[in-house]
Amino acid sequence: MKQLAQRLRQLREDRQLSLRALGEMAGVSSSALSQIEAEQVSPSIATLEKICTALGLRIAALLDEPDSEASPLILRAGQRRRVYSSGSHATIEPLARGFSRKKMQPLLVTLDAGGECGDHPYSSADGEEFAMLIKGSARFEQQGSSFDLDEGDAVYYDPRLSHNWHNLHELPSVLLIVVAQ
Repeated sequence: MKQLAQRLRQLREDRQLSLRALGEMAGVSSSALSQIEAEQVSPSIATLEKICTALGLRIAALLDEPDSEASPLILRAGQRRRVYSSGSHATIEPLARGFSRKKMQPLLVTLDAGGECGDHPYSSADGEEFAMLIKGSARFEQQGSSFDLDEGDAVYYDPRLSHNWHNLHELPSVLLIVVAQ
């Protein structure tokens, strides 16, 4: 979480934005942003999405490293960054890093029992999203409709429409989410 907080502060300051200005752009209170940057609270995935959208970034940019010249980009299982969001009861793992110009952003999201991406449905930046349930069961909500998904089920959806993920079960749910912009 320390790296995430430092990176968020750096990105905000690079753009010469005050906490208040970024908060207004993201729809997040400046006090919440301050607490996130001070590592006092762990933001939900939905809050991170809002902040990244306001900064004109993808969520993986908070976890990314400088560009790599290597091709193909290999990311070994033991090299993945894992960021835990206590607000969502979820772990986010970017599956591709070191290449800022990538057109898709693959993420592995593990929702603990009772975990969810946000307190309420949220929308993301322009683009498309695809998700596949790798392990467990989860509920996908979009525009007031709910869909229960099991291992191996997939969904392709418009992230601009309000949506959310919930794990209503006692075992973790693992989602492969690919964001394309």
